[in-house]
Amino acid sequence: MKINTIIIAAILIVGAAGAGFSETQAKDHDRLILKYGVDTNGLQNYPSTISSTFPLIGAASFNVDLGTSFSAEIQHPVSDMLGIGLGATYNMNRNISGQTGQFSFLPVYATVSVFPLGNIAGLAPYAKADLGYTVAFTGNDAYKAPAPFTTTLYGGVYWGLGAGIKLIDTIYVDLMFTSYSGTYRVALNPLSTDFPILYTKVSLTAGMGFNL
Repeated sequence: MKINTIIIAAILIVGAAGAGFSETQAKDHDRLILKYGVDTNGLQNYPSTISSTFPLIGAASFNVDLGTSFSAEIQHPVSDMLGIGLGATYNMNRNISGQTGQFSFLPVYATVSVFPLGNIAGLAPYAKADLGYTVAFTGNDAYKAPAPFTTTLYGGVYWGLGAGIKLIDTIYVDLMFTSYSGTYRVALNPLSTDFPILYTKVSLTAGMGFNL
């Protein structure tokens, strides 16, 4: 947690220093935004046991340990109060609490930012919504069903809602609730069964914007 705090603080300091040498952003400039996030202890429904009468799977909701993530977004300003764009977030591997199983999601998404006071230099609050699809859902061997079963992981719908502040036209800090869905398929030829996965968390992210 201390390392995460240092990284976010460094982003804020570097962004503030860089802003002192930059001019106010032109309203018609597209912008690349790079962010680092700290993900709170979330929840995931996850297959807890595989019965001897396969394909029945027991299910439970498990806590997920603290994680980190990296995001990249391209934002296009439609007006002073609205920005649209595309993004992707890589969630670093995180553990199911009390287990050695680790998993990760990588969604791509469309994003909309609304600036109620205008997209201005200085201090501009915004509301943000994401909607997309998880193109990569991965897990280590401990996360998957034991032999002789085989496990295949498929992505699903991703969405996020939150709010943030753009500081001195360079730094972006936001708080987001995000939801990731996927499919956990277990097979033992010729039988297979699908289990829906849902992972939810709250993330605090900080990043910097660069004019394109």
